[in-house]
Formats: sequence, C-alpha cells, structure tokens
Amino acid sequence: MRVFAALGVLMLLLAGGCARSESVNAPQRVTPIIDQIAPPSYSDGYQVAGDGCAVTTVNGQVPVVSVDGQPAIKVEITGSGGHWSVGLARRGWVRWYLDDYLPDGVMEFEVRGDKGGERFRIGFADSDRDNRGPDTDLSAVVPVSRYATVSTQWQKVRIPIADIVREAPQVELTDLIKLVLFNDGDPQPMTIYLRQVRFVTTSPEHKHPPVKVNQLGYLPQMTKVAKISAPVRRFRVVDGTTGKVVYEGETRLVKENDPVSGDTVYEADFSGVRAPGRYRIEVEGLEPSPPFEIRQGIYDRLFVDATRFYFLQRCGTELTKQFAGEFARAQCHIGDRRAVTREGTDPRDVSGGWHDAGDNNKYPPWVRHALFFMLDLYDLKPEAFKDRQLNIPESGNGVPDILDEAAWELDWLLKMQIRQGEQAGAVYDRLHEHAAPRNPNAEWLQEDRRLLPPTDEATAVCAAVWARAARTFSTVPALRPKAQRYLEAAELAWKRLVANSATAEHLLTAAAPLWDATGKEEYREVAERTLDQLLTEGQTPVPDRLMWAVYDCSVATLALSKREGKGLREKARKYWLELADRAVQAWREDAYSVPLWSSDHYCWSSNQIISKMGYYTLVANRFSPRAEYVRLAEDTLHYLLGRNAVATSMVTGYGTRVTVIYHGIYGRSAAARLPEPPGFVPGGVNQWESRGISAYPSKHYRLDPNNWTLTEPAIYYNAPLMFLAGYFSAMNR
Repeated sequence: MRVFAALGVLMLLLAGGCARSESVNAPQRVTPIIDQIAPPSYSDGYQVAGDGCAVTTVNGQVPVVSVDGQPAIKVEITGSGGHWSVGLARRGWVRWYLDDYLPDGVMEFEVRGDKGGERFRIGFADSDRDNRGPDTDLSAVVPVSRYATVSTQWQKVRIPIADIVREAPQVELTDLIKLVLFNDGDPQPMTIYLRQVRFVTTSPEHKHPPVKVNQLGYLPQMTKVAKISAPVRRFRVVDGTTGKVVYEGETRLVKENDPVSGDTVYEADFSGVRAPGRYRIEVEGLEPSPPFEIRQGIYDRLFVDATRFYFLQRCGTELTKQFAGEFARAQCHIGDRRAVTREGTDPRDVSGGWHDAGDNNKYPPWVRHALFFMLDLYDLKPEAFKDRQLNIPESGNGVPDILDEAAWELDWLLKMQIRQGEQAGAVYDRLHEHAAPRNPNAEWLQEDRRLLPPTDEATAVCAAVWARAARTFSTVPALRPKAQRYLEAAELAWKRLVANSATAEHLLTAAAPLWDATGKEEYREVAERTLDQLLTEGQTPVPDRLMWAVYDCSVATLALSKREGKGLREKARKYWLELADRAVQAWREDAYSVPLWSSDHYCWSSNQIISKMGYYTLVANRFSPRAEYVRLAEDTLHYLLGRNAVATSMVTGYGTRVTVIYHGIYGRSAAARLPEPPGFVPGGVNQWESRGISAYPSKHYRLDPNNWTLTEPAIYYNAPLMFLAGYFSAMNR
C-alpha cells in the first residue's frame, strides 16, 4: 500500500503547477498540531536520546514554559554525540491528514533559540495503525536550516509540505500521527522553543458526490427530497431494475454559497414517487445518486440492528453464535466480578452492563439517552415491540426484547450503587481501565478496571433511569419485581442527593422521573422549583440550555406525564416547545435541512446532536401535533442515512458510501478482531478535535477507522437512531 501511496504523492508533486492554478480561490484550511498548551508540560508526546546526549523532561513529559508571556514547547539537549528525537502529537493522539494539502500546503511554526544558530530537523510521521505496509512510524523530515537561521528572536518558519514529502515519498499522508524533531548532524547542547505549529493550505479539499439521498430509502408516504450540490435545473428518478424514468421534475435553489457546507444547494422533490421499488436519481452531467428503496417496512430491519448494537456491546457475558452469529466472542472482563476502587477498597461484582463506546469502559452518567429512548419508544406503541424481536438470549421469556435489553443495563447500574454506610445511595462514576495498574500481559478484553469515586451526576442519572424504568416496567406483569427494585434504588439515590446538597440540575434530573413514577409531592415541589430556576435564570435561551443539559430527558418525562402536577406538566411542555420550535426554525433555514442553529454544533458527537433533535420534536408532537415536527424527525433520519454534506451514510451496513467505525472489538481499527456489524453510529463530523479536514464546519469527516474523534460509536450515539428507526417502523406498521 505504501508503494501506491508514494506514487500518488509523486504525481501530485509533479502536477504541482496545474493543481496550483486551480486552487487560487480555494479557502484556507488549517490543521493545528501544537496550539493550546500550558506549563509545565505537554503530555501527548515523547522524547528519545542516547549514546551521549539527553533530552530534558518534566515528569517524563515534554516541557512547556512561558517565553515572552506565551507558552512554548521547550526542547533542551544536554550532552554531546549520539542521537535525539522528540515526538509531538495532537491532544489525544488524534490522527490528521495532508493528502489533499498538496501542492500548496506549508508547515508553519514559530521558533527561537537560546543562543541562535541551533540546528535540527523537523517534519511528520505516520502511525501505520491501519496495519498496511511493512513499516511503522515512517518519518519525513527536513533540516530547518534550509529555510531559516534560528535566532534569539521569535520568527515564523514556513516549509512546503511537498519538500518534506520528497524526503520520504512513502509516508502515508492519510495516516499522520505526530510532529517529529531530530538532531541535524552531531548533537550539541542547545535549547529551542516552538509554538503555533500548524499546517496550512489553499489546495482544493476532497470533493463529495453531488446528489445526496437517504441511501437506505423511504416509506411511500414520506416527503422525499434529494439535496444536490451543483447548479442543475432538472432531475429524473430512474427505476433501478428496468432503467426506465418514472419521474422528472425541476429543482429548487435552496441556498447559494452556504457558509456551513461551502455548497450551493438545490432540492429535488420526488415525493410523488410512491410505488415500491429500487431507484436512483439522475442529473445531466453528474454522477447519479446511490441506489435507494421505497417500500413499507423499510426501517424495520434498521430498528433491529440499531437496537442489537446494545446486545453486541454487552460486557461480562459470552455472546454465542446462536445470538451473535459472526460477532460471537467469549466472556469478557471476568475481573469485573470482583472490582475494587482506585484505592483498592470496596470489592464488588460489577460485571454486566454495556461497553460505553469503542472502548470497553462503563460509565453510569452516560446511560440516560439509551435508556430513556428505549422506554419512551416502547411506551409510544407497546404492541409494536414484542418478544423474540431482537434475537437476544432473553428472547422467548414472554417480555418484549427491547425491555429485556434495557434491563441488562439497569441491573448493572444496581451493582454500581453503594447500598449501606456513609455514602448509601451514591453511584460510582465509572469503571475504567486507566484507574487500574496496567497489566501488559492481559489477554484481549480482560484488562483490569477499577471504580472511580461516586459523583452526584452518576447518582442523579441512575435515579432518573431507575424511576423512569419503574413506571414502564410496572405495566408488564413479569417485570413488576424489577420495577419495585428500581424504584427502591432510585429513592435511595435521591436521599443521597439531598444529603449531598446536590445542584439544581442533578436534583431536577432525579426528581422529575421520581414524581412521574410515584406522584409524591416532595419530588413535584423540587422538580418545579429547579425547572424554573434552571430555565429562567440568566441570559441563555431555553433551547441552548435544554439541548446540552443532563436533565433533558427528565423534562421530556414531565411533558409526557399523565400527571398534571398543579401546572408542572404544562410548564414543562412550554419549555419543551421552545426547544422543538427552535429546532424547526433552524431546520427550515439550513441548506441541508439540519436542525442545528449554530455551526459550532458540528462538534464531537454531531451525529447524536443532530438526530436527537428528531427525538425532541417527536416528543413535542405527542402533546402538540405539528406536521413539521414529524418532517424534521424524518430529515434527521435521512441525515444519518446519507443525505448530508459529505454524502455518507453514518450507519454501518446501510448504503453504498458508508461510514467505518473506530472500535476495540469490531471493524477495521487496529485493535479490532471481529467484523463490523450493521447498525452502528459513529460520532460524526467534528470540526474541533479534527480541525483541518475542511474549510467548512459540516464537512470535517473522514472514513478513518482509527480516528476516535470522528468514527467511534457509543451507546448514546446509537440511541436516536434506535428511536427514530423504531418510531417510523412502529408508527407505520
């Protein structure tokens, strides 16, 4: 693979003049490597030296000092002879990409020396974590002296990326992991300072297919709109089997030069096509759309796969071939049966539950969306969710499978609660491998983990999901004993929150579902007081508070409650409609019909942020029906399935241009050993931790199975997909 990569790079370098003329007007892109640092050290780096010289460190890390009032990386070499090197990664060792930074791109940094005349080589290295090619950490470096003479004053150095690549043409520009510095010649004592290291280009960025559709398909009665990022006037819908044109229409200009995507966007409305079949959209002079289907039941299997995601994330149990098929694996994390705190105390069985994400740790504070969405979905139409629906070990027990899956996590949370003593009711914040001594000899999926101290957030979230589950489980005779246990645990957690003088947000998180489940006045009074306090005080608008709040699902519970609560339910509904209506306004205005009112929301977990807006509006639709609420929810599902600025289905196994996932068990990540299952949702577009991919917020995405800031799935990312697919499957069944 490196040979082909090298040929591609050389072709770009040789074609530099032609490519350069095409990129004159391309917007600037910047990939920062070292920009936000603070003394005394930088943790995401390393230093190596030997045979005479040494590199100064601070607690084993790269030093950061203040120079002229600004923080800077300090590279201090002591002794003479031998060799030295320093590696500096992005925060979190996040990968970065320069394959489309050629030919115009440059590496920029500011440097100064203690004495002047200091010499070193600088460049970058790939990680080869994709396991391609024979080499690892292939470095491409150039001597700084070619471009500048280091002095005792700060100066900006600009080095063409093409010059660096010529030194090592086989370096994988789609797999870069660190900035590297080496000695230039025989090492001598010296000290240099670096800051503001970044890569800058005006070369054109990767293009995406112009015709964007839901790559799975549509229900016949749905509004069906393709987005086209090219100036076109007409389109046609073609039967994928016969090749016949079944519909022709005119496009509508939505927005010119959209600042969020950089596209001029047109719409092609083909809602009139309702006959079951497989289709594609064609536009003269453009690549056709991916194929898609129109039929009843189009989302039935998607719902199953999106919910089986949670079964495949189960921890502490064997996943047999009968239920897991090709994703079968042995029992993992046996040591969880006797986990201890970070300090080695309170041994307890905390086996079970779900792995949180692409890593295998378990976090009570992050379970709310998965569990609330499961329970809310079931309550919408209980008869649509049956036993034997998901093919899980509990199938056949007479209980709807979706509730069995919820119970798997709810029961694990019970194990995380302290039941007696001074902290009775509190819930441990997480079970994490980094809290335990590292065991380099641990077998796969058997690493040691330890409990981190209880927090009010974990305690409040668990109180909320237990109380919420108690209400739904009490309607199923076989689950009533569990409902009682959950309610008892929730009320014990509440007592701990009160004893801890918990914040208003944590009190509301717990009190709202507890009141809904019990009707007790104590919970109603606290819920009303904290609801008003949190959503009326200060200048932040209600939608901006609710969408990020730990209590969002608890407010939804108030709004959907069968209890009136002396006006509490109506008050919650008023606040909820402010959130839903703000989402509708943004949805109407966005070129791609994405319900985000700030481009800053294209951040870590953007797939979840976008798709949970569909949950928010469908909740609003329950007590204040509006066609736009349902349309918005449909469009969030279409976004996940490929109708987005990067023309990529964000659901594994669904579509033709489909995401990959970063996962320690499944897929193509370096650590994975099992195939990639269908129905997994990664974090999505992220313009902050993966800056530099695009000049536009909605296009910071790469199909990289080793970039956890883009492609790592999580239990809360999958929750909206499960809810949306389940809703449109059940409501139209």
